[in-house]
Order: sequence, then structure tokens, then C-alpha cells
Amino acid sequence: MAIIKHRTSKNARYTDVLEYYSYKHQEDSRTGHYEPILDEYGLLQERENYAVIYLSAQGNEDDPQLWALACSRTNQAFHKNQSRKDRKSHEYIISHPEEDRPRMTMEDLLNEGKAFVRENLQGYDALIAVHRDTDNDHIHISINSVRAESREEQPWMMKREDGTPLPCEMCAGGKHQDSLGFRKHYNDWLLSYTRHHGLTEKDNNTIAQHHRTEKLSKKNQQLKDALLSSAAKSGSLNELKTILLREHKIRLVIRGKTISLFPPGAKKPVRFRTLNVSPEELYRLMGGEKAVSAQDAAILGADDGQAAAQKKYIQWLRERRLKNTEKAEETISQAEHLIRAQLEDWYNKKDFSDLRFLIRQTTYLERDLTLEAEKLDALWERWQNYLDPVLSEEERKRHGNYLRWCGCNPDSHLEYDCIQRERETIAVEKEHTCAIREALIQTAKTWDGVNDLSRLERELTWNSNRETQLKKQLESIRESRKKLSRIAYNCQKAADRRIYNKEYLTKAEHFRALWYEKLQAEQTIKQKLKEVRRQQHDAENAARTAPGKRQECGR
Repeated sequence: MAIIKHRTSKNARYTDVLEYYSYKHQEDSRTGHYEPILDEYGLLQERENYAVIYLSAQGNEDDPQLWALACSRTNQAFHKNQSRKDRKSHEYIISHPEEDRPRMTMEDLLNEGKAFVRENLQGYDALIAVHRDTDNDHIHISINSVRAESREEQPWMMKREDGTPLPCEMCAGGKHQDSLGFRKHYNDWLLSYTRHHGLTEKDNNTIAQHHRTEKLSKKNQQLKDALLSSAAKSGSLNELKTILLREHKIRLVIRGKTISLFPPGAKKPVRFRTLNVSPEELYRLMGGEKAVSAQDAAILGADDGQAAAQKKYIQWLRERRLKNTEKAEETISQAEHLIRAQLEDWYNKKDFSDLRFLIRQTTYLERDLTLEAEKLDALWERWQNYLDPVLSEEERKRHGNYLRWCGCNPDSHLEYDCIQRERETIAVEKEHTCAIREALIQTAKTWDGVNDLSRLERELTWNSNRETQLKKQLESIRESRKKLSRIAYNCQKAADRRIYNKEYLTKAEHFRALWYEKLQAEQTIKQKLKEVRRQQHDAENAARTAPGKRQECGR
């Protein structure tokens, strides 16, 4: 029932490792570090029943005192482990149960450590120590974190996307990686070794997988319970997001139609299918069609209380174009009627406001048609690239996947012609809308210069508001000027009391300058106020003489 533990160290003093393996130490309860046990003379006490050997990167046994020097030389040769944050060494501890002690000698334990290094840690300078001074025998294996010699490729090594192993797993100078594949490999090796030598067996990989599965299922169940309880309290996705964050510290992220949960401290999201929660179940808990909005129902995939059909990009574009077409026809018909029926007649303020509304409406419509044209042009360009035989197969496949995601069949000539006709239709509608808008603008200019009854009222209103604004500014400046005058007077008096103190004299001059600036601003606002009052007087005279009553009667 042997087990393997792994830990790392950032200590650059490699000699401390050999000292720990050779002499007695005890753990400090305050710091968690291992401190040496000294005798009455202050000297280190050697361990009992222990053995230490050094296995070089070439696989040869050597003096353990040379291990620290070999690690330092490797670091200098490859310019690694130069920072305090770097992991300088890795340690693996193989612990055997107490019942294995009669079956193993010191030589057997050393041979097991050597076999472990030669099988799993090739190319590293390794220091192997066996301790039999505790209840159970255990083997310490410390290696430098930098590989000194290259090794052959192994199936458990970490690989790139193209299937080749990472350089750090094989080449000299690479940093050691305690990956998941490596842990599975050396646990399998330990199981095979103990079985071959008749020791107590224990499948650590199966036990670890069982523990991970239990831990993961427990966390997923907690997430699922939190999600369902929060959904029962909410009536929308925004409420659900707020409740999960406030009560359970869980973030709910929505990307399109994908909903994920981020538990506290998690680096990867958890999707609904992992929790075995269907969107329909969430939709039903949140109130169904009586409570959930259409937008949330579309995200949850529900329609009429069950499931909503996902709208593809091209379908959305076509529906939007149809809506804009209806809006364009209605706007154009209203504009043509207004231009023909009202151009030669007198009109009132309502007609003029309708004209301005139609100008704005055509402007917005032209903007929407421009956006649709740009989207269809981008789709058309993708289609052209898909049909281009010069491009590589990979690029054409990428364009084809995008077209299929948009809801189009890139191999269909009918859909290709349909997209072309839609582009032409939008271009015609855009041109027609621009012409109508120009006609409306010209009509508005004509009416504004000849028949605009509301122009005088607007001028009166503007002059009145401007007069009120200037009066408030004038009052504020006068108040500020009074305050500045008092401050300057106080500074002058303070300077006189202190026999012309330079500091207070400077302050007095500064506040007098500010007072003078305010006085100039006050004169400027007074001039503006006189001009506004004159304009208001002229507008009132023009309004009294305007033929407004005769025009209204003429209608």
C-alpha cells in the first residue's frame, strides 16, 4: 500500500537538502519549516538507520556531497533558476506501510529509489535518501528542477497540438513538470513494482480518480441546488444572475444561447449539461410564458412554454429587411402625400412638425438600409471567397462554415441568387429613400422661408429663455464680485496690521484682479442682455403684424 507524495522548494541552498537527509530535524509549529536538532554542544545530530546516495544525470552513483554543486552548474549552464520565485528542486517521497518493513532491507529500498529515478526521472541529478527511523520506511528523492541531460520520448509526456512532446519534457535545460500524465505513469509503475516484489498493493490512480469524481459530483450537486433554488425565486435571467451572485457568490455568464456558471475561485465555467439541468427546466421554474420575457425565452430555448427555434443570422437579416421595407413604403407614401397636397396651400404647425418627423424618419431608414447593405456585402464577400478556387482548402472550409452558421447553404445556387437580389433591392430602396429625403428637405426649406408660423414663436421662446439665463449669470457674477471685494479688503487690513506683510499684500492684489475680471464679465453680460431684449422687442412687433389669423382663416 505504498504511496508517492510530491512537493517543491524555492530554496536555492541545495546543501540544506543533504543536511535534512543526514541529520535529525523537527518541524517548527510556528513556521512549518524543519529545524535541525542540536546536542548539548550545539552540534548537529546524525540520523539513525539511514542511507544517502547521489545518482548523476548520466545514471552513475557518486558522492552525495557533489549533488549541490552539480545542480548549481546545471542552472548556470542553462541560465535557469536565477530568480527567487523559481522552483529550485522537486521532491518525491515513496512511503511504505509498516507491514512491509520485514520484507524490505536498506538495500531493497535504495534499489527501489534508483529504479524510480532511472524509469521516471532520467536526465536529472537525483539525491536519494532512505529513512528507517520512523514507524514506516520511506524514500526521499530530490532532483534539480532543470534537466541536465536529454531523454527519449515517452507516451505520458505533455504534447503540443500537433502531437509532438514539449521540449521541456525531453531536451536538456527544460524545467521539470509534474503533470497529470506523469503522476498517473509513476503510480502505475509503483503498483507494478510492489506487485512484482510481493509488497502490499494499492492502485493509487483508481483511488485518486474515485476521490476526484466524488469531489466533483459533490461540487456539481451544490451548484445545481443553488441554481434551481435561485431560479425558483426569480422571473428573469437578470434576477437569476443577481440572486446567484448575492446569495451564493456564483457568476452567471450568458454568451449567445450558452449559459455558464462560475463558482467562487473557479478558472473554468460549468455548463448546464454538466450539471444535468435543461433550459426547459429552468424556464419552467422561472414561471414559464406567464413570467419570462420573450428575450429570455429565446436564450433558454423555450417557445410557447416548450422550445424556441433558433433564428439563423440570414433569417434575421431577411426579417429586418422586410420590416424596413414596410417602414420605407409607409414613410414614402406619407411624404409624397404631404408634398403634393400641402406645398401650395397654407399650413399650420402640425403640418410642419409632420414634415420634420418624416425627414428624421427617412434619415433613420437610410441608416438602417446602409447597415443592412454592409452586412449583406460582408456575407457576399464570404461567399465569393468560398467559391474562389485560388484559395486553399482550409480557408474555403472556414468561409463555408461561417456561411452555414449564418443559415445559408454555400453550395446552393438558388440562395446565392437570392442574396444577390436582396442586395440589389436594398440598393434601390436606399436610393429611393435618399431622393425622398432630399425632396422633403427642399420642401422644409421652402416652407420655413415662406410659411413658417412657428418661427416667430420659437424666436420669442428662445429670447425669453436666453434673457432668463443671462439674468441668472449676471446675478451670480455680482455675488462673486461682492465676495471677492470683501476678501481683498480683509487681506489689505491684515497686511496693514502686520506693517505691510508681503504675503497678505500679494493675496489682496490677487483678489482685486479677480474682482476686476468679474467686473469685465458683468459688463459683457449686460451688453448681451440688452441685445437679447432688443431682439425680443423686434420679435414681438413682428408677431403682432404677422398674417397668422388671416392664414388660419384661409385654411
